[in-house]
Amino acid sequence: VEIQGEGLMPLSALEEYNKTASEPLKNARNAAAGALRNLDTRITAERKLAAYFYNVGYIEGKTFTSHREVLEFIKENRLPVFDYAKAFHNIYDLIEEIKVLDEKRKELDLLTDGLVIKIDDIRTREVLGYTNRFPRWAMAYKFEAEETSTRLLEVVWNVGRTGKVTPIAILEPVEIGGVTVRRATLNNYDDIERKGVRINSRVLIRRSNDVIPEILGTLEDDGETYPIEKPTHCPACNSELYQDGVHIFCPNSLSCKPQLVARLVHFASRDAMNIEGFSEKTAELLLEELDLRELPQLYELKFDDLIKLEGFKEKKTNNLLNAIERSKEVSLASFIYALGIRNVGIKTATDLANHYKSLDNIMKATREELVQVGEIGPVIADSIVEFFEDEEIHKAIDRLLALGVNPVYEEMEREESIFTGKTVVITGTIEGFTRKEIKEYVERMGGKVSSSVSRKTDYVIVGRDPGSKYNKAVELGIEIIDEERFKELVN
Repeated sequence: VEIQGEGLMPLSALEEYNKTASEPLKNARNAAAGALRNLDTRITAERKLAAYFYNVGYIEGKTFTSHREVLEFIKENRLPVFDYAKAFHNIYDLIEEIKVLDEKRKELDLLTDGLVIKIDDIRTREVLGYTNRFPRWAMAYKFEAEETSTRLLEVVWNVGRTGKVTPIAILEPVEIGGVTVRRATLNNYDDIERKGVRINSRVLIRRSNDVIPEILGTLEDDGETYPIEKPTHCPACNSELYQDGVHIFCPNSLSCKPQLVARLVHFASRDAMNIEGFSEKTAELLLEELDLRELPQLYELKFDDLIKLEGFKEKKTNNLLNAIERSKEVSLASFIYALGIRNVGIKTATDLANHYKSLDNIMKATREELVQVGEIGPVIADSIVEFFEDEEIHKAIDRLLALGVNPVYEEMEREESIFTGKTVVITGTIEGFTRKEIKEYVERMGGKVSSSVSRKTDYVIVGRDPGSKYNKAVELGIEIIDEERFKELVN
């Protein structure tokens, strides 16, 4: 069985957490996302998250006729369900309810930016089916973002992991949607000029999706205003900045503190080297107390180095050292992602690993070769080539390898079959197999498993109690592989 839900942080939990937190959390949505990604379960527990469940993805031996039945089933199994779900028989009543909820949502102990409106009847859902991305039987209604005005007091410039220097507007505190807003997004200096934003100007702000405030523009005002100066030197390390497109960057990747801390945290993250228990606070301690400025230095840490740090007892020290040691055996894709190449996320890193199959091959790849890989375009290709042209990068990678880091590409053994080179969709349940086992079998046979049916789909594997994917496959004339035939293929 698969039960689907959403994790969130109640606003009261956020307020309580921030009373004693050394570093207060900015908003409930980011707090929940960060807690769920955190490798330290103790930190996750401290956030006091809540969860609400709303759907059964699939279940063996049971069918539902309506969404209300699904919710009742979830409740019967003692999983939390949000206490609002209401049926409507005409659009006029629904519109009136939306108006009521737009006001009531301000009293809730959670952030919400809209409603999901669904057809209740499961059979009707199956008939309507899906587009390539969304169900035709549901829609998301977003409440209109709230707007207000306030005065811009100053602009501070933040330095990120890649050295990008981003402006943040500091505002005269103002209430919007029940939240006090003190900061707002300004994307880059071009954005500042385009919107005519100046120090001491009255600005119109909008809290989009109830989370990130943004400045829309300025309002007429009699007060004296002053231009926002474009920085020429890094606010953290004073290095001379350079411009790339609309963004400005600090080139001092070797000793600019915000870059170093962010790079260490990224390197240790779950999709990268997966060093359990490594936090931003740990990175700052290592930088400030042990002058750890380069990634290879992580693998040179000793017990005596860590035990003297604030908050490090014997157990925590050993746990971190063991986690660092375990991280040495890493997939090639995760290692490439961990290096922090600009514009290269985990998907691009995986595409590179699957195509080149070794670190050496990736490091030698040319721009012309790279643009032929996956969805890599000229901008990403240039980032990769420039990264590996840097002699300091080569030295750092050589040191990591010498210290025992072992990025490995494990190619899945593929057998020739009817699935080789084909796109396959799975729906329903097949006795004796989990969904994961079916997916792994298809991939081992050289096929690619997709989550939705389209004209590019070659086969749909259909088990008991199939969903709307089966109907769409029939509608498009796609070949069906039923349970009996699938088992024959496996055997």
